[in-house]
Amino acid sequence: MQGEDQSNFGETEARLILNAGWRQGSIFRPPAEFSVPPRFDRDREILVVCTQSCTVVSTRIEADPYIEFLVAEHVKKYNPRSAEATGKNLRQFHLPITGMPNTKALACDINRRFFVDRGECIKCLPENSITASEESVRNFAGWIARYYNRIALPNELVARAKVENGLFESIQKALRSERSPGQELSTAVDKIGITWSPDFDLGSGFYQVHILFLCADEDADDQLHSLLDAPLDQFTQDEGHDGIKLVYDTTVRSSTFISAFDGYKRLTEWDYLSNLGDVAEEEG
Repeated sequence: MQGEDQSNFGETEARLILNAGWRQGSIFRPPAEFSVPPRFDRDREILVVCTQSCTVVSTRIEADPYIEFLVAEHVKKYNPRSAEATGKNLRQFHLPITGMPNTKALACDINRRFFVDRGECIKCLPENSITASEESVRNFAGWIARYYNRIALPNELVARAKVENGLFESIQKALRSERSPGQELSTAVDKIGITWSPDFDLGSGFYQVHILFLCADEDADDQLHSLLDAPLDQFTQDEGHDGIKLVYDTTVRSSTFISAFDGYKRLTEWDYLSNLGDVAEEEG
């Protein structure tokens, strides 16, 4: 549709796109005339729609001129518990599908996305015989939202926090501890908030870091606090540790107001270490 008069696009064209089956999560095998990225392999790769469904079928082409596609590869063996299937891998997501021989899922690469004029959806049809369930598409949408909504900690703070046996590793070990047989403590942690200062890369000195954990109940609160006390003690001292001075606390959902998290940011890369459910959809 590039170069065409966009004033001709309206409700009729939007309805054609809708009736063709285009929506977020639609799977598309592009024909030879369809423009794809230079490295796209038509024999082993396919496209998945990233754009939200309401935008895909919008009647206003001038406000929503493009549709975003993501390149995906075939997955023959799908593990629903893998990091890619559960959204823990921020750069790749395995979208389970039906209708494609010898393919259980599509490996979606967040770094291989590109835009196309939305009017092209009128000229082509998605692969409606290849489908993903509504739940899978919601998870796919949540994964995309989680990627876009990531907070950006200063690189130097990340480097200090991610040293072996450092701040992040100590917290992750606690959250992965067993709460009950077959269930991690993280399933009873609803939210993790963080603040830090300064918000730039330090050459020397300390980062002041505050972390607040919202627990589902008092048992989880007590267990988490007991697991964090010893490994985080060195970070809470006046002299700090690994260039970080830490203040942290745990609190229980039933006795906590939303205002307790004012000023805190959700540490998105820890989403899989808390009982988030549809958090990306709710907060994104």
